[in-house]
Amino acid sequence: MTPTFIWITAVVLYGLFWLWYVGLGRIIKQDEIESVLAYLQSSGNPSNRLLGALRRFFEEDDGKDFVMVNLLELKEPKNESRKKLSAYQKVFLGNLLKRAGHPVFIATVASGKIENIGCDNDNWTDAGMVRYRSRRDLMEVLPDTFGSDHHALKIEALERTFAYPATPWMIFGGPKVVVPLMLALIAALTHLAIL
Repeated sequence: MTPTFIWITAVVLYGLFWLWYVGLGRIIKQDEIESVLAYLQSSGNPSNRLLGALRRFFEEDDGKDFVMVNLLELKEPKNESRKKLSAYQKVFLGNLLKRAGHPVFIATVASGKIENIGCDNDNWTDAGMVRYRSRRDLMEVLPDTFGSDHHALKIEALERTFAYPATPWMIFGGPKVVVPLMLALIAALTHLAIL
């Protein structure tokens, strides 16, 4: 094994990671939007508000990643609801991970309200942010989610939820930084080992 081969391998591996993690930025087409919205409408009873919000979000696709910011209020008893939500997340996030989506932040509320402007009924118990590689990925996981057994667990666990997409966004030390640093470290150590 030569140093050149080691470093070329590291670069190729990073290129493959980049293709998977960042994707190709394919913009959603109008016929794809119509198809997924029609499917969602036939597979459950989503509100017109939800369908309208999804339509706008998909029609404004830029091919880039985003985070979904989630605020959750669990039903009582909270421990039972947490178990149901965890079972839902295991399936949903497993499907999302295949598409380079992952949690960025998950937390349980530590205390009562600190600041409250125009949000009198905000009894949130949990918060989270989930990274999606693209709006297309959200579009592709929705048919496997709405009306599914694991989605029913989420509905059973939540009193209320509030979710909105946010973009552009950034994370310090995320996979875009950590993976190339790890590959460079492995390549450097391998290079030193063969000297």
